[in-house]
Amino acid sequence: MIRTIHIASASWAPMESVASARLLKDSGIAGDRETENITLIEAEVVDTEGFAPGESRRNITVTGIALNPLVGKRFRVGGVLCEGTELCQPCAKLEAHTQRPGLARRLVNQAGIRARVLEEGEIHVGDTIEAAD
Repeated sequence: MIRTIHIASASWAPMESVASARLLKDSGIAGDRETENITLIEAEVVDTEGFAPGESRRNITVTGIALNPLVGKRFRVGGVLCEGTELCQPCAKLEAHTQRPGLARRLVNQAGIRARVLEEGEIHVGDTIEAAD
């Protein structure tokens, strides 16, 4: 299930929480800085790290589904078809932004995934995430 949706207009702009968003085919979330994909992270990781809402810099925080197995697979975010493309590994930029030394190392293989949007459509907080294959 989608717990939160966040967008930012530029790379270092603050993340803004929204109740719904429009996913654009091959383009990400309308109004977001990411123009080729969406990013998702598991709520359990967010909770373990004690992130404030949006602090992970990922677009969609989900609960109840493991994301890593979705790399290379199609899945639905709400009713919108997406495809997991790669793990979204943490970087020095995230560590600098959060001012949490060692964060990048702790989040290796846990920082979420990137996904390509295959169909355009609306998503909402509370929507489910389901494998499509």
